[in-house]
Amino acid sequence: MQRFLAEHKLPYSTEAEFLEFAKLMTPKIPAGFSWNLSYCDLSNHKFFCEWEASSKEALGEAFKANSVPFDAIYPAKVFRVAKMSFED
Repeated sequence: MQRFLAEHKLPYSTEAEFLEFAKLMTPKIPAGFSWNLSYCDLSNHKFFCEWEASSKEALGEAFKANSVPFDAIYPAKVFRVAKMSFED
């Protein structure tokens, strides 16, 4: 599985709204995909979500199939500052 960051502009401006969205979305995540975490800028309606998927294209298709808008999907690696190393 590859790691990706997806950038979304969503209409949620409170933690409660985003939590409801997450609860509705979680059961819809297809097998072979993993939504790991999200960074949320609620005041600007921007969300940066870490995913694991087989490809960028497959993740984009999964978003489209579930009517989840996205601005971009980026392949990503994690840089661990304490270890001064990258990991996939």
